[in-house]
Amino acid sequence: MDKRSELVSPSTEQLFGPLAELARHLPCFLYQLKQTPDQQFHYVYASENAEALFGIPAQAIMQDGNLLLDRIHPADAERVYQTSAECAAQLKPWHAELRIIRPDQQIVWLEAFDFPRQLPDGSILFSGFANDISQRKNAELKLQQSEAEFRALVESANDIIFTMLPNGTLDYVSPCWQDILGSHPTEVMGKTFDHFVHQDDLERCFAFMQSLLLTATQHGTIEYRIFHKNGQLRWHTSTAAPILDTDGSLIKYVGIARDITEQKLQNLELARQAYYDPLTGLANRTLFHKMLEQQMALCQLRGDTLALLFIDLDRFKPINDCYGHAIGDVVLQQVAQRLHQSTRAADLTGRLSGDEFVVALTGFTASQSLVPQILPLASHIQQQLSAPYQVAEHHLDISCSVGIALFPQDSLDQQQLLHLADIAMYQAKKRPAQAAVVFCQAPVAERP
Repeated sequence: MDKRSELVSPSTEQLFGPLAELARHLPCFLYQLKQTPDQQFHYVYASENAEALFGIPAQAIMQDGNLLLDRIHPADAERVYQTSAECAAQLKPWHAELRIIRPDQQIVWLEAFDFPRQLPDGSILFSGFANDISQRKNAELKLQQSEAEFRALVESANDIIFTMLPNGTLDYVSPCWQDILGSHPTEVMGKTFDHFVHQDDLERCFAFMQSLLLTATQHGTIEYRIFHKNGQLRWHTSTAAPILDTDGSLIKYVGIARDITEQKLQNLELARQAYYDPLTGLANRTLFHKMLEQQMALCQLRGDTLALLFIDLDRFKPINDCYGHAIGDVVLQQVAQRLHQSTRAADLTGRLSGDEFVVALTGFTASQSLVPQILPLASHIQQQLSAPYQVAEHHLDISCSVGIALFPQDSLDQQQLLHLADIAMYQAKKRPAQAAVVFCQAPVAERP
């Protein structure tokens, strides 16, 4: 060894001895990397934990820097060298995140900092340290993957996923809003939900949101009507939950909204089939009984009188026999239309079966004479139903018999009241046409 080497060695020991001692107590990788003017790299110093981090002994790295530099991940290498060169040219501190591929193929994430200094011979000496951030980066990658999976799930969902701020502002709606309600999400986000929900349903929606906040949990579902961009109303059902901060304050609501319009229409159709006569559209026997029960209770509460009309068509059977049931069905439909036109909004109308119809006239005061109150309305209905019918080329003449029973004067029981009106109708059939309306006011025992 020449004299120059002997002079250099002590100064090198003096320089790296304390650094090596410090490095043994630090979790980071300490290094000094020298870049010569001909772009060759040499590790002047590498801390002993290099082997634990990278699977390469520190001495081997200092003998051949490429053992570590060549293990920079290919996806990171160009960026690392470029940014490092830029910082070296300006002698500015360098910072980067990069991956090292260990000999066992495990990947180590590093966050590196170094500080370039130009030496008299034109070389650049990078003094720096690198922290192992693999755990953090893996957590970030898992989070990113989870977010990507969640985003893919949200964006492919058939239901609308939304988040809403405490003031009701929609700050996120999933892309399917446009498919379901016509508006692009950017037209929706930033607006309060009352821009879209039917005003008659807003109070229930506010109450639902308040219940979520009070219970701090998901709280059932709510149905409401919401406007499509084209102005049509759609039925939606939503489930939602509040998102709270560590102090229990509301950050936002997150929820899922499903379009149930078709289901609602089907339910309405099933209800119509269950409660309405399919031929005439009038209430069937089941629905009429329900409505009559409610109306009777209301009359009893108010002290009013209700008149139940039992109506049977006269000379209807010959129409079916002569012209067929198709013509008879049209006549029944026209009867229903005339009933609708000749009764008041508060009155109840229904078809019991065949050519038997019922009407409940409401709002009569018992303190006044009932006949002058009821008879004109009943006579008007009878006259309207007895007017000639024109079906195709057929001119048809029929009439009707009407029997009346009064609630509560004749009976407090619905079935009994209907029975009394039926008896009165048969009494009416025995009388002249102009006297077809008969009040059933006598005790039942006195009736034939």
